[in-house]
Amino acid sequence: MKENRLFFRHIQKALWILTSDYQILAKTKIAEEMEQAYFLDVKKIIEISLGKGCALHSTQEQCLHCPLEESLSPQGFPFKTFNKESHLVEFWGRVDFAEDEIMLQIELGTTESEGTNDHSMFDYLNGAREIERKKIAQDLHDGIAQSVYSLMLETRGIKWTEKEAQSEKLKEIDRHFSEVLTEIKDLAGELRPMSLDEFGLIPALKQFIKRTVEMTGFEIDLIVIGSERRLTESSRTAVYRIIQEAIANAMKYSGENQASITLEYQEEVLLVTIEDSGQGFSLAKEEKGFGLMNMKERAHAVCGELSIQSMPNRGTQVFFTIPVRE
Repeated sequence: MKENRLFFRHIQKALWILTSDYQILAKTKIAEEMEQAYFLDVKKIIEISLGKGCALHSTQEQCLHCPLEESLSPQGFPFKTFNKESHLVEFWGRVDFAEDEIMLQIELGTTESEGTNDHSMFDYLNGAREIERKKIAQDLHDGIAQSVYSLMLETRGIKWTEKEAQSEKLKEIDRHFSEVLTEIKDLAGELRPMSLDEFGLIPALKQFIKRTVEMTGFEIDLIVIGSERRLTESSRTAVYRIIQEAIANAMKYSGENQASITLEYQEEVLLVTIEDSGQGFSLAKEEKGFGLMNMKERAHAVCGELSIQSMPNRGTQVFFTIPVRE
């Protein structure tokens, strides 16, 4: 046991092992150095990951308009604290829970913040959230809201319809209600496909491909190599969203009408490749684009690695590797 603790101490990451009541059992040398340079309250940091504390503010009054008001995921969450010179510094944390122990990992997010950082992780997360909200709002307004408004007008119009025609009119309204219900289910499926939780990654991808082909005509080949391995919920979601984002980019920018998805299950990892033979792009110009950053952040959050290869007129390949063990 003593040898294990000694080995743990020299791991090249800032790690803490704590009891379930937040008593520190062990920490790495880098964690000790971080404690000397920054004001770190490990209990508060863990509570932030559980949605019990704020990542940005120390008082409830300051939290009233907090941009990170939703619960954060213990698998990857941002927070800020001060260094010894009283400058705010951004960090990225991860918390893993065992039966009677907790492991906390902390990494520096960006350089010390004095309001001049153009690529703050908080700006990025808030921007990502606002873009997602805008998309949902637009889908609701342009799709479901318009359909409901049309139904309302149709329903009101029944009183001016001749009695012998009312039965047929009611059948038409019933059919339109069914279409609106389908719209709502499709939107819910985009936000969180039920098949991803009920049946697993591959059935969810097949459903996504079928829906995409029916709606757009864009052809997608799915190739599975090896036996499917069960992934954690966060890993399944990350793989699904990365594929969804990569296919959306292929449909928008490749200029082709076809792409392929390959899942290769190996003993330790899952290799995912999304490929098209379209017009490609210059990585130097687009590497910091929101879509590419979003995919890389999703991969990083589940201990995965993502890389992109593309050149003008040479197509695009997205490579994603994720551990299959929790």
